[in-house]
Amino acid sequence: LGWIDRYIDFLGDPWNARWSVVAANVWRGVPFIAITLLAGLQTISPSLYEAAAIDGATPWQQFWNVTLPLLTPIIAVVMTFSVLFTFTDFQLIYVLTRGGPLNATHLMATLAFQRAIPGGALGEGSALAVAMVPFLLSAILFSYFGLQRRKWQQGGTDS
Repeated sequence: LGWIDRYIDFLGDPWNARWSVVAANVWRGVPFIAITLLAGLQTISPSLYEAAAIDGATPWQQFWNVTLPLLTPIIAVVMTFSVLFTFTDFQLIYVLTRGGPLNATHLMATLAFQRAIPGGALGEGSALAVAMVPFLLSAILFSYFGLQRRKWQQGGTDS
């Protein structure tokens, strides 16, 4: 269409490569998130929306006071899975950029592979792989304790 005067180097420029990998990861993750949230929406009883409407709640208030609180545990689980899948993702980075250009798109998984297998430093690669465990564990614990705080949704007291 003549909008640009030169080709855009999506995977050769470090800045563009980062955004290209982010876009590909988002594109790949949206169906999982959408289906999971849709399943969560199916579990919300229509009588709750009916009661909120009888009480005079606007659609916006129904979203903030009915939908969002009931979807919070599902959102927490989906976000935990998304963080774990992104953090440990290997194939997307390896296929698109192999960690380049200038190591701009490396994740710990691809960096560990690069150091261990082609680089020949098996100890360094395995140390990088093991170093992922505390990060992944902290993401899981953050989600778990975040869900525990919301016991009032199951009829308990909020602590």
